[in-house]
Amino acid sequence: MGDLLRNFGAMIPLTVIAFPYALLIWPLLAAQRRRKHPARTAVFTAAVDVTILLIAGLALCLVLMPVAGARTSMLHLVPGTDIRTALGDDGSFWQVGGNLLMLSPLGALLPMRTPFLRSLIRITLAALIVSMLVEGVQYLIHAGRVTATDDVLLNTLGATVGATATKKWWLWSPRILPAPLPIPAQRRRLTVCENPTLTQPRQPHLRPQPWQHPAHTHNAS
Repeated sequence: MGDLLRNFGAMIPLTVIAFPYALLIWPLLAAQRRRKHPARTAVFTAAVDVTILLIAGLALCLVLMPVAGARTSMLHLVPGTDIRTALGDDGSFWQVGGNLLMLSPLGALLPMRTPFLRSLIRITLAALIVSMLVEGVQYLIHAGRVTATDDVLLNTLGATVGATATKKWWLWSPRILPAPLPIPAQRRRLTVCENPTLTQPRQPHLRPQPWQHPAHTHNAS
């Protein structure tokens, strides 16, 4: 329990502060989307988007927040080292559980909003890339955390498990479709049959000559 509070204790007040704001933003976003989309679609997509932003923000704070009492980061590149230590007699399972849960909500929710990620292979590769970036940032900023290969594997596994749990709802979840672009009305052109004057050439307007004037012709006679 001491390791849990040391590594994740600062996240408790952040979660307590951020959660009411998420509950406030959810109905506002749903009301804004309800103007153009059905109520069920607006409420569901707003809830998923707010949850994704909340979890991503808390995960970012966890990555950037330094560990109390730690001076530098450590690098463990041998797979299985941290897992064996955590499952040992003096280890703590909280470290393994935290790494499993870190990306699992994003793996469960992102495919519902992003059709490109509706594949276990794609979500696994995306989680692997994100986890590697997270571990690299932790090591570069010297937050006092352990940058380990096991963390990358556990984060990726957690995201894959979360995606598997919600796979049957991927196609069922409603989507916000873009509004259709207005198409200007086109004027129908008349055919020759409907307007025969289209085939008649336009006669030029000629001014009468003096000798063609009726009065001039009468005087001449």
